[in-house]
Amino acid sequence: MDIVQVLLIIALVTTGLSAGVFFTFTTLIVPGLRDAPARESLAGFQTIDRRLQPTAPSVDWQPVFGVVVFGTSILLPVVFVVSLSSLSTTSSVLLAAAALLYAAGFWLPTLTVILPFNNRVRDMRLEDASAEAIAAMRAEFDRVWVGWNLVRTVASTLSLVLLAIAAVA
Repeated sequence: MDIVQVLLIIALVTTGLSAGVFFTFTTLIVPGLRDAPARESLAGFQTIDRRLQPTAPSVDWQPVFGVVVFGTSILLPVVFVVSLSSLSTTSSVLLAAAALLYAAGFWLPTLTVILPFNNRVRDMRLEDASAEAIAAMRAEFDRVWVGWNLVRTVASTLSLVLLAIAAVA
């Protein structure tokens, strides 16, 4: 097994894990939070966010999540560059498309919408917030965050499919 094959396997695993995380949020976590009253829903989201962001006040931050999800956006272009001389043109194009799709579908929503919104929710003092403020934040979560996470889910899943096709082409 050569370095390109090893990198392709690692990229398939990390892209699959990333797509799985976004898929799990889309299909299980967010609907589960939606089933709870607004205050409890936002409190649950705050608890999850404290595990995801190293800047959130948490003694139990999960760095593996960041390494996999953020690292995939670095790994995919590396796999593309390393494989240029050994893979077919078709596989190289598929790898480039997978890298671009993952990067755009992950970084744009994450940096422009998801993280700023997460920070606003994290900083909200639910015990001091009015019922109206909590309801408004919960409605904004449904209107804004959910849709952009779906973009991340679709982009990472399509990247996984392109990567798998490139690996077998």
